Amino acid sequence: MKAKASQARAPLLSVPQFAAREEVSRARVLQLLAAGRIAGAQRIGRHWAIQASARIERRAPGRPRRRPPASADRLLRAMAHKYVWWLSPRDALAQPDLVITQVMELGDYDDACLLEAALGRGALVRALAHAGPGRLSARSWAHWHYRLGLARPGHVPPLPRRSLR
Repeated sequence: MKAKASQARAPLLSVPQFAAREEVSRARVLQLLAAGRIAGAQRIGRHWAIQASARIERRAPGRPRRRPPASADRLLRAMAHKYVWWLSPRDALAQPDLVITQVMELGDYDDACLLEAALGRGALVRALAHAGPGRLSARSWAHWHYRLGLARPGHVPPLPRRSLR
């Protein structure tokens, strides 16, 4: 029973104590903790308790490997889930121009940039060219024409209109 009690009460270090022992800054220790590179550390409220036996997980020297970009299909599915809520993602993916124009109309800047990076400028131009009436507001229509270089200032093409027959 005493062995269990002594194991449960292993000596713990605070972030400044661990930083001094490892000869790194306190900020660096916090970065390593956030990255999960100090095994045996526990967060208690807004403080950290680090086991005295813990070591920094070292990595190979040099630049870290670049992460591959998210696949276009995966990103389009995530955008469909977020911006085309009335359709299932599978049904929305059958109409990629619908998903793209919804992001162009409702999406935030980061989502629009991700979409443009993953799909390319051509996909956005195609979606804009095939946008149905009422799909984009006048403000978004003008913005995307200027952003994609499809219009000169003051010469934005008119919005698509519904025709009643």
